[in-house]
Amino acid sequence: MNMSASQSNDKEQKLKTGLSYNSNLNKQNFIMVLIIVILFAGISLSVPSFLNFRNISNIIVQISSTGLMAIGLTFVIITGGIDLSLPTVMAMSAIFGCQVMARTQNVFLGTVLIILIGAFVGAVNGFSVAKLRMVPMIATLAISTIASGVSNFYTEAKSISGMPESFRNIFGGDLFGIPVPAIILIVCAIVMHMLLSRTIFGRSVYAVGVNEKVAKINGVKTAQIIILCYVISGSMAGLAGVVASARLNAAGPAMGPQTMFLDIVCAVVLGGASVYGGKGKVVGTIIGSIFIAILSNVMNLLNIEFFITLIIKGGLIVLVTCLDMMRNRMKVG
Repeated sequence: MNMSASQSNDKEQKLKTGLSYNSNLNKQNFIMVLIIVILFAGISLSVPSFLNFRNISNIIVQISSTGLMAIGLTFVIITGGIDLSLPTVMAMSAIFGCQVMARTQNVFLGTVLIILIGAFVGAVNGFSVAKLRMVPMIATLAISTIASGVSNFYTEAKSISGMPESFRNIFGGDLFGIPVPAIILIVCAIVMHMLLSRTIFGRSVYAVGVNEKVAKINGVKTAQIIILCYVISGSMAGLAGVVASARLNAAGPAMGPQTMFLDIVCAVVLGGASVYGGKGKVVGTIIGSIFIAILSNVMNLLNIEFFITLIIKGGLIVLVTCLDMMRNRMKVG
């Protein structure tokens, strides 16, 4: 009887914790949406060029590239990890895939290769973290450095071009007036949201992030879950490489600067993910991506220096992380 009562209390406590987290995250997402609406309205009135069709298209494309990688990073951060290699893996995958595409004029082969290279590098990251027990930051930083070196060595710091025109039309054009990159982002967001929120795999991802040891005791194959999360992250980087190279009609080392990671992690953290693991949602990440894209675009229109932009984005990460730390301490207390 005591055992039954104890298990019942544990389940009730977990349910309350889950409901509390979802409630807090929904509130945070609502606040973020409200801020975006107010920001959008204020900028539209004060910066006439903001509502220019070409500018809005640029924002949508920017959201697509950053958002895809942010979705992948969401899975990794929920497990308590980090993936610093996303921008350079995006560039390296696009370089090799576009090179094959330029030589064979086969769009399907090149596109699949870009995504597969990203997935393979993700698997290497995941294996290093889950099996070799390397610190995620060190493992992915090493891979990022290697990917950057390989990209620059292979291309001699130049861009790859000569892809079929159909590649740009398919992945960089419009469909019924909607930019294809935006459609790809929306489809991926829906699929990944369902995967994270409606499947056993998704529940296992959260379990690993909350407490890896307890999850393992309860039968969760933690190593496999971690590796799969990094594979998803790498695949999203590859898909972002497809979108970015199609838009530019070229691929090179410069398309994946390390500073891009700041936008990616900003989107994930602002979307409600916790750097401590166990928390995060794809919907929140997309909202965060929209906010960061608008912020970056406005600062560019206002000719604010790039370094000031970095300071502001870095400050946002520090602020949100501090609030997350305070929330966790209050719960423990």
